[in-house]
Amino acid sequence: MAADSANQARHDLDDVSLAKYLTTKIPGIASPVKSTKIGYGQSNPTYFVDDARGQRYILRKKPSGTIISPVAHQVDREFRVLEALGKVKDFPVPKVFCLCMDDSIIGTAFYVMEFVKGRILTDVDLTELSSSDRRKAWFSLVETLAWLHSINPDEIGLTGYGKTTGFYTRHCNTFSRIEAQQAKVRDIKTGQLLGRAHENFDEIVDYVRANVPTDRASIVHGDYKFDNVVLHPTEPRVIAILDWELSTIGHPLMDAVYVVSPYWQKISKAFEEEGWAAHGFPDPNELIDRYTQINGWDPRKDKWEVAKIFHMVRGGTISHGIQARTVTGQASSDFSHIYYTRTKEYFDNALAKVRQLKENEKGVSKL
Repeated sequence: MAADSANQARHDLDDVSLAKYLTTKIPGIASPVKSTKIGYGQSNPTYFVDDARGQRYILRKKPSGTIISPVAHQVDREFRVLEALGKVKDFPVPKVFCLCMDDSIIGTAFYVMEFVKGRILTDVDLTELSSSDRRKAWFSLVETLAWLHSINPDEIGLTGYGKTTGFYTRHCNTFSRIEAQQAKVRDIKTGQLLGRAHENFDEIVDYVRANVPTDRASIVHGDYKFDNVVLHPTEPRVIAILDWELSTIGHPLMDAVYVVSPYWQKISKAFEEEGWAAHGFPDPNELIDRYTQINGWDPRKDKWEVAKIFHMVRGGTISHGIQARTVTGQASSDFSHIYYTRTKEYFDNALAKVRQLKENEKGVSKL
């Protein structure tokens, strides 16, 4: 009970202070306001904010406490990309109202955006949808991603939002640095070091460094999947993209591999090859064909398999970071223990893929 109370206390907001601030920033908002923590997010805590008139908003804040990585939890970046994409006619992002970098209001920086009424599907098998709607929803998800990757960042005010070259090499270096920082974190209860994400971490990352894709740049979301988009209340189409914390200017291959990762990671029986049609899912090549048609670029022709390894390294490093936040008492939910197993799975699978590709390369060289 004490642990639960402590966890809840970390996420309680000062609604009086918040209301006083928001009434100066958002036209029509009525005091008092009530904030309610949403879901099980592991990174930037997210809240419903309901005002006295029943109008609902969404607040995203930087977590409390010491931040292990200086590049994490930058809510100002989320605000910037949402504000910029809001200028693109009909592009599905929530409207943002205000960004507050003053820690004195609720303890950390935060921003407030509109609440988009619709459906967020957390079940990867999309069992809530009919078979025909699952297919349409998948195409909408991928078509919206292709649209994002087709937007010129300079034309909407995102110049300098990220570097346009060296994406994979730079991020491999970042992962190595962050993993080393996280490994040195000590458990606040036992004093024990968290330790490395995986004993073969360096071999895996070095392989990606040696086989990076050709440079290409676009706005990338970084965590693009069904539970980070809102579907229309009754139609199988994307009406809002959420959770832009990991967005940057980067290589679109990362998002393209990510969006169809349930297929190649076979995360349920529905994603086994013989199950696609039976569950109403398109063949993944159909999805990437549609992406290619919209974007004019086929991501499968540029180190697709290496990008899968990168995806797993990235996921494993993020999961390792959640472990680090857990042992220091800063995790954003009570479900952080899941990530201990997930970190190992990511890197075990990445290592298997590296070893497989190395064996394939040996076979080619012998010929």
